[in-house]
Amino acid sequence: MSARIMLFEKETEEKLYNIAKHNGIKFSYYYGYIVEFDKASVDGITPHTLIFSKKEKELIVLYYGIYHENDNLFIVDGERYTMYEIKKYIRNYFKNNSNINQTKQ
Repeated sequence: MSARIMLFEKETEEKLYNIAKHNGIKFSYYYGYIVEFDKASVDGITPHTLIFSKKEKELIVLYYGIYHENDNLFIVDGERYTMYEIKKYIRNYFKNNSNINQTKQ
């Protein structure tokens, strides 16, 4: 059995960093990897794990990159998103709603 780290496209990484930066969010990730089994035509893929965090909130996104038929695919809680959709999702997830439902005293 052997494992190798998956490529994480620099362009995608930069786009994700920019999304996070413009919204005051911390972005980090763990590389995905491909596991190949010797003497078998079976392999497995563990996607990149993208972590977006701000204050006490954290969002985990899975990303297969070029190792998936749709290389512009991000997965959150089993739902699939394109780059455009994930930008909106991240922004909305961390939107500050602290002034909603406050009453005057």
